[in-house]
Amino acid sequence: MRCNVVVEFDGEPGESPRRVELLRLHRDDISPSPGDIGLTLAEAQTAMSALQQEFVVEQIDRFYRRCRTCERCNSRRRLHDGRCSRVATVLGPAYYVRERWKACQCGADGSRYLSPLKAYVPDTFTPELKWLHAKLGAMLPYRQALDVLTLLLPSSGRDNHVSLRNHTVAVGKATRSASAPKRDGVQQVTLAEMGVDVGYVRKAKRADGSKTESGSISVLVAAVGPKGALPRVWASAQPRTATLPAEMAKFLGDSGFGKALHVTVISDAAADLAALADKLPQNSKWMLDWAHIGRKLWQVDRLISPLAHGRLTPEGSAFELWDLFVRFRSYVWTGQTEKWQASGQRLYELLELRERTDTSGLAQRARQTRYRLSDALQYLETNIHSLIDYRKYKHEGRRISTGFVESTINRVVGRRMCKDQQMRWSRSGADGVVQVRVAVQNREFDDIARQNFSWSGSRRVSWPWMQPSHPF
Repeated sequence: MRCNVVVEFDGEPGESPRRVELLRLHRDDISPSPGDIGLTLAEAQTAMSALQQEFVVEQIDRFYRRCRTCERCNSRRRLHDGRCSRVATVLGPAYYVRERWKACQCGADGSRYLSPLKAYVPDTFTPELKWLHAKLGAMLPYRQALDVLTLLLPSSGRDNHVSLRNHTVAVGKATRSASAPKRDGVQQVTLAEMGVDVGYVRKAKRADGSKTESGSISVLVAAVGPKGALPRVWASAQPRTATLPAEMAKFLGDSGFGKALHVTVISDAAADLAALADKLPQNSKWMLDWAHIGRKLWQVDRLISPLAHGRLTPEGSAFELWDLFVRFRSYVWTGQTEKWQASGQRLYELLELRERTDTSGLAQRARQTRYRLSDALQYLETNIHSLIDYRKYKHEGRRISTGFVESTINRVVGRRMCKDQQMRWSRSGADGVVQVRVAVQNREFDDIARQNFSWSGSRRVSWPWMQPSHPF
């Protein structure tokens, strides 16, 4: 069997169509190999690359014919010189003649020579290939992303992990400055709950190999959205400047909370994150994450369990320490500040008493419990103005922890940039990858690409491309 693949370009008015034979496919009809059915991936790559080559040449030839005539005096511009150039596309490299013309004598061009492709083909990589590089480079290590591209698509001839990395950083910068796509069906609400947390990636060494710059780059991540729904994410690896509140306010507006009257910022006890709530233009408050409080109380709970049995004061129960700890934890949960302060202080005194009077060999355990309780009390006192009635918020279906932000950090930062990967990052490289991963996480990457290139992802065909050759 032999199959001739021919492409036909429609002609200009009064001209006949131009037919080009791309390639011939061969199969053995007499003794076919088992499973040898359809096109192989290598044949498909060759066919796509051949079609792309002819398509690019035809497009540029027609562009030349349209632009060669001066619009002012209708005279034809003369050719000055030309050279063979190559543009890397998603479907392989395409070669074409890049011409320079002598400017029209009427002066309409305003220069001596004219490069007509300067705006039409400004770079050696097509924008679609750059954005594909960025998307894969943000999802996989650069070398692995290059292996995937080489496996599935024709090689552009200039693909390497460095160009893929540079395209990811460039697209990340474009994504950061792009306006957020319009979100249909998003209702403006008066209450926004925004979780804020920080992830860390290893900083790259200096070019001279010195280790004086070793350390970490902090990646600030924020997420906002109603409980039970996929949150919208914002992230930045850039230094925190005075413009951060404005960026956060823009993020809230793009997420449908632009007219929010109240914004609750949920974070841990980091002072720089807590100060963010006071700088937002909305009426905002800082709420301490319950998960961090619960973790400290769990440490006390684990240590106090072996000490629970026993009466320490005449009026106490047989489980005096345990009963008092349960009340203390309940008061913290319900936001009763005076009561948890009193019960916490009383619990600390009883632990001191148990340590002094212990005869069962658990004095060391009582001392450890007292230290853990002291740490929890100091943590609560330091952040006392950010404590709320967590039980009430829980019953109202509102968020009380930054678990949704921490899981987002794992998806945006951890899996790609630090966990189980021996990578070091520059600040610009880390921020570029983060911006692309955030756009992919928010399902906005393709929309942002179409904002810059309206043809991106479009299928401009006029015949049913899935029409079978035979009816069934």
